[in-house]
Amino acid sequence: MYKPTILYAEDDQEARENLAIILQQYFDIVYTATNGKEALNLYREKHPDISMPCLNGLDVARIIRQADPAIPIIILSAYSDREKLLSAVNLKLEAYLLKPIDHTELTETILRLIDQIEDKEIIHLRKDLIWNRKNANLIYKEQQVKITKKERLLLHILTKHIGQYISNDELIIQIWQDDIPDHSHDNKLIQLIYRLNKKITELLQCDTHLIENGYTSGYRILSF
Repeated sequence: MYKPTILYAEDDQEARENLAIILQQYFDIVYTATNGKEALNLYREKHPDISMPCLNGLDVARIIRQADPAIPIIILSAYSDREKLLSAVNLKLEAYLLKPIDHTELTETILRLIDQIEDKEIIHLRKDLIWNRKNANLIYKEQQVKITKKERLLLHILTKHIGQYISNDELIIQIWQDDIPDHSHDNKLIQLIYRLNKKITELLQCDTHLIENGYTSGYRILSF
């Protein structure tokens, strides 16, 4: 299962430690905070996939939402009054769960969010071959594939537009950003794609190239 990261803030030490143990089953890293200031500092430093600011009040969630309109936010609160619930609506929360926590409901919410994140960040290129968009890693059978910096950048560009051709000129400009493009870069691009295709076909033991040449159209990846 894909394991993203989560920021969990709770001022009650016992509750924080107990729930953090549960969260570690589902997340690669669980960042814990004891107060709002610490939570915001961790958010800005670590950029977690999910935020769970389980503190009294919604100020932390509001600041995080202003900074990132897309990050999933879960609120765990001891309050269920109408005013707080209405205030939370504008924050587009993934869940507003009341204490004491229903662990079944929390688990279902977490698994649903992990599936949503995986759909966005994990691209299935071939059987057992995936591209992790968040970490810019190529993974085969759960093992990281060693690729060069330019191969990584090439995959980053092409996987942002799966199925669409990207022109040679655009690829050259983005991959060799510090160079002044000349005719030699056309051959550099050809060699770069050849080496990466060769590396992947040998890895998968197949004859089909990952990156297709559209001649005058450029290059593209078709995910399976």
